[in-house]
Amino acid sequence: MKILILTLALSSWILLPSQHARGDDGLRVTTFSVDITPQLGLPVGQGFIPVLQQAEHPLLARGILLTDAGMACVICSLDLMEVHNDSYDFLRQTIAAAAKVPESRVALHCLHQHTAPAIDTAAQRLEFAEDHPRRRATAEYLTFIAKQLSTAIHTSQENWQRVTDIGTARAKVERVASNRRLEKADGSIQGRSSSTANAPEQRELPEGLIDPWVRTVSLNDGERAVAHLHYYASHPQSFYGDGRASYDVPGMIREKLEKKTGAFQLYLTGCGGDIAFGKYNDGTPQARADLANRLQAGMEQNLVSLERSPVTPMQWMVEPLTLPLRSDEEFSQAANQRILDNPDASAAARRKAAIAIAWIQRVQSANPVELSCLSLGPVKLLHLPGEPFVQYQLAAQKMRPDRFVCVAGYGDCGMGYIGGDRIYTDRGGYEQTYAFAGPCEALLLSTMERLLTAASD
Repeated sequence: MKILILTLALSSWILLPSQHARGDDGLRVTTFSVDITPQLGLPVGQGFIPVLQQAEHPLLARGILLTDAGMACVICSLDLMEVHNDSYDFLRQTIAAAAKVPESRVALHCLHQHTAPAIDTAAQRLEFAEDHPRRRATAEYLTFIAKQLSTAIHTSQENWQRVTDIGTARAKVERVASNRRLEKADGSIQGRSSSTANAPEQRELPEGLIDPWVRTVSLNDGERAVAHLHYYASHPQSFYGDGRASYDVPGMIREKLEKKTGAFQLYLTGCGGDIAFGKYNDGTPQARADLANRLQAGMEQNLVSLERSPVTPMQWMVEPLTLPLRSDEEFSQAANQRILDNPDASAAARRKAAIAIAWIQRVQSANPVELSCLSLGPVKLLHLPGEPFVQYQLAAQKMRPDRFVCVAGYGDCGMGYIGGDRIYTDRGGYEQTYAFAGPCEALLLSTMERLLTAASD
């Protein structure tokens, strides 16, 4: 009941007029893009990837601010692997302050490239001494990102553009996404990662359950497109682990489409927790180019087949969500504290233990994650935490078949993977070993449904 009351209070509050209201002004948008590439050679992030030694591409923070006579909001994407817990909260608060909106009206998502750091300063406080180089470098990098975001968002508010209508389209993408968890004849799970360079036999396995559609939302000023938002469900990385910073496939497409169309491009990774490029990716630069070309072809098909709809007043709904903790011993605070106290524990084991305890402490502090949904014309943009499995995206489409539903995952990723409840009893597969929340399928689905059906449309 406490959560429901809080939800209703938030929902009422966020529909009040904002500081951006301009009398009878219609919908307006401004965009921002800023470089957040870390300083090369420093041990930034959790250590999932080698220290970055070269930048093939810049890592960017990109987003849009939307405002109408009733409210304002921000949707922001980061070319980062993940951001967790209070690091995520800090960046979200920074964005909110710069945009002059409540924190609950900021949707912040990582694209989850594996050629970029993951950030969890709460876990690092558990794992490292205060003067540890990785802890210091990561804290400084987080501050750098915040400053870059704040400056870019402040500057963007000098360049508002009107939005007269909204375009929507979806196109089927061939030979890009494939499932990471394939059920074998005996019921066990065969895993398949983002690259099958070292396991070519996995390319012969079935594609598995995916959402094959790339969805595009176009914000238009008359005949001119101001911004395009693209949503696709898959881990976005091609090859990685070589000390190279890269915005990878999503960034390559963004750059090409922005030059081609003149419109701002925002890419958001959907429910790709159990989806990757593996079946179609042999880990070579040519495979990356081919994957990008095929996904871009779907986006370009969308841009020439947009169905236009009039603008309606924005509605932004929020639901706080407290996820259950895992009950198995290996995910307990005591078991993971023993790992941190063991001087012989591996770096990977210590990292995971710290992330596990940071999440436990987050839940115990009664600090829920937030899910949100923006309703605008026929469009519903649903914002989810963690690495959700594609089943949640497919479920969202079915919940509102009368609306154009797009789903972004990789908000606060402190809980790691969010699969269906069966993963906790599956034999084989990787994702359940990095899922720090317990079974929550029904809880998440019901929360999503409330968001998708709550607006007065």
